[in-house]
Amino acid sequence: MVLGMVLLVSAWTKAVDPHGFAAQIAREGLLSASLASPVALLVVAVEAAVGLSLLLLVLRVPVLLIATAMMLGFWLLAGWQYLYPPDDPSSCGCFGNLVQQSPGQHLLANTLFVALSLLAWRAKRRGPMAAAQKAIPLLGLIAAALFTASAPRLPIDDWPGVTRLVPGAQVSELKIDEVIPELQDGTQLVLLIDRADEKTRAEISRVNEQLALPLTEVEVFGLAEDDEELEAEFFWTAGPAFDVRGAPYGLLKPLYRSMPRAFLVQSGRIEHVWNEIPDEATLSQIAEGRLPGRGGRSSRDGSSPPRSRRCSPR
Repeated sequence: MVLGMVLLVSAWTKAVDPHGFAAQIAREGLLSASLASPVALLVVAVEAAVGLSLLLLVLRVPVLLIATAMMLGFWLLAGWQYLYPPDDPSSCGCFGNLVQQSPGQHLLANTLFVALSLLAWRAKRRGPMAAAQKAIPLLGLIAAALFTASAPRLPIDDWPGVTRLVPGAQVSELKIDEVIPELQDGTQLVLLIDRADEKTRAEISRVNEQLALPLTEVEVFGLAEDDEELEAEFFWTAGPAFDVRGAPYGLLKPLYRSMPRAFLVQSGRIEHVWNEIPDEATLSQIAEGRLPGRGGRSSRDGSSPPRSRRCSPR
């Protein structure tokens, strides 16, 4: 039952962001990008079906065999990452991009899971099985596959275990302040962006006009994955009048399922999140110091003069 719950949690963290899971598979060089997506969906569906079967004690030989094979496969992958750590070791783990582990933690956890899968054979069921029990693995497989396929289009970013970027979170907990220490004081709008995305580049001018170039009390920052080549190209093509900071993939991925996203920070606390770059009316509201959804002014309340703004090629 413990192993079943582990597999269900693992399936959930991957199912809510199948594109992210597929990207993780491709980044680690396990499969090509074209094969990663269908394999990601298959892994999630099988994990859910086997996890549900174990949790409900449908302990038949096929279920136990698949569970043991999966755990051994994950253990071998964990061992490989322990011996040859990836460039971003925080992204190791069997729980998708949301739960981050070091290579050592990953190997230790998977060793325990292999032991549980072997122990489960001691409870193997024999004899006839009810029709409802026979249907459990198949129903779990179908339900997981359908949910995983539709998840990218569902508005579930604020659900538990989907992304860590939610209102009320502290930037220190998300380690964003390690990249943008200015977030611990005052009010800031942060744009989480893909610098290669043409639509995002086209919208930067709106942010410049509303917030980055006027002297407002709200600072603007961009946050993107480290990439020196894209950094220079984005600066000269999109022309951001605000500072765009680079961060490791392992820090950024738990914050989004798709980009761009934007979030408003006040004194280190995330107040509001958008799954897009805010529209002109919202940007204008923020420029005036009013927090969306509250109808009031920011903690500065206009009492202090706007901060001077510095442009940087980063």
